[in-house]
Amino acid sequence: MVAVAAAVTGVVVDEARAALLAHRQHRQAVAARGRELAARTQWVRDVVDPISLGVHPAASLRHPGRRAERVPAFVERDRFDDVVRRIRQGGFVLIVGASTAGKSRLAYEAMRVAVPDFLLLQARPAEDLQALSLAVGAARRCVVWLDEFDQFLRAGGITVEMVNTMLSRPERQVVLLASMRSKEYDRYSARQRDVTDAATWRAGREVLLHAGEPVELDRLWSPQEIGRVQGVDRDPQLKAAAQASDRFGVAEVLAAGPELHNDWMHAWQANEHPRGAALVAAAVDCRRMGLHRPVGTSLLVPMHEMYLAARGGAVLRPEPLEDALAWATAPVQGASSLLLPDREGYLAFDYLIDLPGLSAIPESSWDALLAAVTPQDAFDVGWAAVDLMRPSVAMAAFDTARRHGVPDADYAHAIALGNAGQPLPAVRLLRPLHQQRDAQLGPDHPDTLATRHDIARYLAEAGRLSEAVALLDRLTLDRQRVLGLRHTATLVTRSSQARFLRELGDVPQALRLFQELLPDMTAVLGPDHVDVLLARQEMGRTLGHTGRTSDALACITEVLKDQESVLGAAHPHTLSTRFELALLVARSGDLREAIHQLQALLGDQERILGLHSRTLSTRHQLGRLLGQTGESDNALEVLSEVLRDQERFHGASHPRTLATRYDQLLAARHTQGPREAAAVLAALQEDCRRALGNTHPLTLTVAAAAGASGP
Repeated sequence: MVAVAAAVTGVVVDEARAALLAHRQHRQAVAARGRELAARTQWVRDVVDPISLGVHPAASLRHPGRRAERVPAFVERDRFDDVVRRIRQGGFVLIVGASTAGKSRLAYEAMRVAVPDFLLLQARPAEDLQALSLAVGAARRCVVWLDEFDQFLRAGGITVEMVNTMLSRPERQVVLLASMRSKEYDRYSARQRDVTDAATWRAGREVLLHAGEPVELDRLWSPQEIGRVQGVDRDPQLKAAAQASDRFGVAEVLAAGPELHNDWMHAWQANEHPRGAALVAAAVDCRRMGLHRPVGTSLLVPMHEMYLAARGGAVLRPEPLEDALAWATAPVQGASSLLLPDREGYLAFDYLIDLPGLSAIPESSWDALLAAVTPQDAFDVGWAAVDLMRPSVAMAAFDTARRHGVPDADYAHAIALGNAGQPLPAVRLLRPLHQQRDAQLGPDHPDTLATRHDIARYLAEAGRLSEAVALLDRLTLDRQRVLGLRHTATLVTRSSQARFLRELGDVPQALRLFQELLPDMTAVLGPDHVDVLLARQEMGRTLGHTGRTSDALACITEVLKDQESVLGAAHPHTLSTRFELALLVARSGDLREAIHQLQALLGDQERILGLHSRTLSTRHQLGRLLGQTGESDNALEVLSEVLRDQERFHGASHPRTLATRYDQLLAARHTQGPREAAAVLAALQEDCRRALGNTHPLTLTVAAAAGASGP
């Protein structure tokens, strides 16, 4: 017994010693982080190098006897006084604009005017943000600089609780001064159209809500701003940039953005810098695929070989790798470079990421990236794949994140599964997640309500429309009660409710709901918001279902005009509206014009989107219309090619693949005997029943056709 007691005592002592050691190490780590943060803190008035805060250096002009200024004289933007006022008020200040709109420079100059006696702490996305929030929470009169704020919103990033910790005591006068590219900011509002209100992005949206209405900075300068340039007598850089202000933003020209783009495009020519251009293309696509940290050479070098080979490879006589990297990292006239070197690798200049008309990302690039990234990075890659409608990539990325315990990756994986054409398996995964949230968070928590919405959406996609509408009827009332009639989540639910009613066949009620929804949505979001434009598109589709084809054509045509103005001609939503317009033209009876429009659309989709679900849908409809005009052989050829690509892209059991297979079988009837036609329809009916269930509309359609062709 004594020996046992001694042994137990020894174990307890060892555990106590280990606990004390761990506590001491934790305190030492916290103290070290505090010292590191203190070393990076300085007075706002002492910050004289805005480039160190993320301001793009300016391209220098050659003038005899004049020293080139890396940062030109500051010209007050129209929003300057507003930003100064917001900073003096304290709290969360967010500036949103294009990559070279001048966001960081505006924030820097306004900060120096508003709070010169405050301390400044430049935050870093990769650091311990919890420790940062605690340090800021103990400070007084402090500005936290958060450049490229989207990088702080990734998995494991800044949370509402951290923001509250930093801002909870107003007497301390803390300012969170953040800037963010418009396209990244828009992801947190527009995403709900593709993945509803998935809770994985609620955290980011809730953080952004703390900033209230962001300060939106236009890329193109106003006439008043250009007029102020003329008052800067001794700065030729500004005056030269202002001369191009009809095409580019002044800050954009100062950062050499257009010149860098031209250099990149020219470098693809033989004997120029084709290897350097390929390195830039690979780095740009890494950022487009959701990786916003520097890319190491272990990934960048093999990936760039794929881009170089696609352009001609050895025929281009590429330069040595060392020369290519030197060219790509060389600043243009002292300004930015195409690739920004870092200790961890190379980061593509953010101006290049948002350029219109970039080629579709090759499938091999997705594969290479997913094989190299960390589980946390895989989570971000998954959401980029969702944005770019690469469902199989999203599933693989979220599965990696889920298996390694990344928060919310299990939910994201369920969403990706549904988007990949497996709605019922997605519902089976979402239901226990809903029960878990209902028990832990309560039935009225926004995350719990969001899960109900996602379940309804995938039930509808599985053809169980009556169940989906019943769920949304209850959810709409609950969201109105909890969030309000005009809350964005409530608006999304109302839109889904109308769409599913239309698919169920209650077109008059769906049209009435859209007519009630649009004024509310426009009042809350504004007429140019992507969700408003999409709701108007749905209104046009609904009008077409009522038989009012001319009204539907007028509605869709007007939406297309506004989308081209607001989103641009190359935006996926704009291309989608062109698709709907072509189908309406076909419904009006002008099949030749519809075919012409689809062929023109297909060329743009293949250039912009590549092998993509929407490109495949256009090819499918093109084959159907060719069949309706009597071109049976052409229709069969087109549909057979689409079917092969559908099976490769979506998989054999995806609803779109099965729908293409059905139309391909119809087009092939003139080549088959009755017995063969009946056999292939029966096989398709069984595949639809197994993949989609007995009640799915496509299963019922195929069953009816099989019955009609039977003995």
